[in-house]
Amino acid sequence: METQALHLLKMEGKERRTGYLSIASGKGGVGKTLITVNMGRIIGKNGNKVLIVDGDLGLSNIHLMLGITPSKNLYHYFMGEVSLEEVVVPIEENLSFISSGSGVRELVSLPPTQLKNLIYRLQEYAERNYHWVLFDTPPGIHSDTLALVSSSHIPVIVTTPEPTAIADAYGLIKVLNQEETLKEFYLIVNKVQSSEEGKRIFESIRVVCEKFTSAEVQYLGSIRYNPKIIRQIVNQNPFEEGFTKELTHILTKLPLNIKPHPAGFWERLLTKLRRRS
Repeated sequence: METQALHLLKMEGKERRTGYLSIASGKGGVGKTLITVNMGRIIGKNGNKVLIVDGDLGLSNIHLMLGITPSKNLYHYFMGEVSLEEVVVPIEENLSFISSGSGVRELVSLPPTQLKNLIYRLQEYAERNYHWVLFDTPPGIHSDTLALVSSSHIPVIVTTPEPTAIADAYGLIKVLNQEETLKEFYLIVNKVQSSEEGKRIFESIRVVCEKFTSAEVQYLGSIRYNPKIIRQIVNQNPFEEGFTKELTHILTKLPLNIKPHPAGFWERLLTKLRRRS
C-alpha cells in the first residue's frame, strides 16, 4: 500500500472533524482485534458514532469475533456490485464496521490508483457520518500498517509480556519513527499478571526508544490476563465486564470524551485502605 494514499490528515484546505485511531501490534496474538472491538463499543456508548475498519485488506477477521457474516464487503464494492454504504455493517447503536473480506487476493495487492480511490471514498463517507474511525491494522511492519498508523491522530500499540511481543512492539515503533517520522505513540500492555508487570514492560520499551529513537511513548495502562474472555471469544461474544472496566479506564487517558467507569463499593474501599497504608 502506498503510504501517501492513506495520509488523510495531511490533505490541505479541509478541516478535520472525524478522529482516526489505529490499533497496531508488532506480532499477532496479543489481543489487538479484541481491544479494537471493545474500544469501539466503549467510545460508542459515550455518545460518539464509531466506524471500525478492518485494515487487513483481504484477510478480515473482525466479523468472526463478532459472530457476524456480512453479505457484502469491500471486495463487492471494488467490483462495482454495491455502494460503500452497503458494506457498512451495524453492530449496535453508534457502532458499525466494514469487513474487507477473507481470502480475497485482489484486495491484498490493489493497484495504487484503485487504493487511492477507496481511501478518498472512505474518508468522504466517514467524515459525513462518524466521530471516530478505528483501524484494526495487520500485525507487524506490513506497509498497510505503517501507512494506517502514521496517518492516524492516535496511534495505539498493543503488546503482551512475552519477550517476542515486546521486541516486536519496539521494532514497529522504531520503523514508524525512522521511516514515517512518527513521534508520539500510546502503549497498552495486555495479558499481564499485575499492574506492576505492565509498568515494567512499558518502562523497558520507553528506555530503549529513548536511547535509539526519537519516539515518545506514553503509557495508557495494562489489562490483566482474563481466562473468561477466552470463552467469550470462542462463543463469538467478545464483550466481558471486567475487560470493559479496565479498557474504559485506559481510554479516559485519551481525548475521546470517555467517562470513567464508576468504581464499585469494594474498589472504592480498597482504594481508601491503600491510602492509609
